[in-house]
Amino acid sequence: MNSTGTTESESSEEPRSAVLSWSAPATRVNGDGIAMGELDKYVIRYGQNVEDLNEEIVVGEAESYPEMSHTVEDLDVGTWYFTIQAQDKQGLISEPSEPVSKTIQS
Repeated sequence: MNSTGTTESESSEEPRSAVLSWSAPATRVNGDGIAMGELDKYVIRYGQNVEDLNEEIVVGEAESYPEMSHTVEDLDVGTWYFTIQAQDKQGLISEPSEPVSKTIQS
């Protein structure tokens, strides 16, 4: 799958959190289209080392929502990096999106 959906880190009213927003992919890596009903879930990976994103959150119901967001809470002070991948119902998973970051001040 093509992870062309955007991943953004936004300010949040909650302290020490990051809001990630993205759109469902419309095509697979090979250029074939992918219908919303074929999507299964999104996998968010994050951590403080962009080379080792050791935390993971799975967001289900991907087939139901073309626009999604998720709030990652309780982040420690420092810079956090996030990627997202889409997985279809056959278990095929996209390459990770380009990493985005958010710095938690306090």
